[in-house]
Amino acid sequence: MPGQPTCVEPCQPADRSSALAVLFRRVPGSLRPRLIANALEEEAQGVIDLSGLWVAWRDGRIVGAMLSQAMAGRTAAVWAPEVSTPWRRGLIAESLVRAALQDYRSRGFLIAQALLDESAPRQGAADLASGGMPHVTDLVYLERETAIPIPVPLHLPPIHWRSFGPDVEVEFRAVLQATYIQSLDMPELEGIRSLDDILASHRAAGRFRPDRWRVGLVEGEPEAGAILLLSEVIDRDAWEVAYLGLTPAARGRGLGTSVLAQAISMAASQNVSHIELAVDTRNHPASHLYQTAQFITFDRRSVHIASLDRFESLER
Repeated sequence: MPGQPTCVEPCQPADRSSALAVLFRRVPGSLRPRLIANALEEEAQGVIDLSGLWVAWRDGRIVGAMLSQAMAGRTAAVWAPEVSTPWRRGLIAESLVRAALQDYRSRGFLIAQALLDESAPRQGAADLASGGMPHVTDLVYLERETAIPIPVPLHLPPIHWRSFGPDVEVEFRAVLQATYIQSLDMPELEGIRSLDDILASHRAAGRFRPDRWRVGLVEGEPEAGAILLLSEVIDRDAWEVAYLGLTPAARGRGLGTSVLAQAISMAASQNVSHIELAVDTRNHPASHLYQTAQFITFDRRSVHIASLDRFESLER
């Protein structure tokens, strides 16, 4: 039995090849060297970032690895750890997660998030949870072709839309802030980050274009507003609804249909074939809206979150 205790630390550049071998341990051995070489080459070219790679050492060799990445808006992305030894496997995995979260917390990050798809190993969810990232919900990913417009019922009041810019920024920020009040999408995140953090995060997701960020107000009702943020999906003929939100005064009136119609119209005008979005499975009104608008499911992922400014057990 190994005689040295496990040491968890950030992976040094010289050790990244060995760390990636553990990270890709489930890949067939014949493919693993090429994947490792590609990852190192892409890092050298600035395509990917391996600075958030953490490793666990025992007896002079790497027995565990986990990738994380700093994101805009004081958010960190975390992937489930991989451990190559069965001896104290769970403890090593937990230690990797906690070490990364401790580091991000010390650097002022507020949220760490992991998304696991259906192909993820079963123990990945348990490792994230034991390390301080509990499962909070699932996200369902949906898509719809833009060729067929979404009909807007005639009884709905019109929404006046304006593009994001210096002349509407104050109004945009006020409406965006109001859309987070009692939101059913990821309520665990409410109030953790500032509006500046949230905007920075959205700007970094996809290719930011101000004309694809819209604020809408119902005519004659200054408290009834909507925010629509669209971004380009890299390597696919699609735009993503990065955010769709209604203020409390605009909810429960069918106005979500008007916002979706606006999104479809904007994408179609640029000859984009599909619109994609994700919805928290607990948000039943939004799920019903997308089903009625004939969006279809193409993926599902479980969400694990750590609120780094609130999670006291990180310091155990």
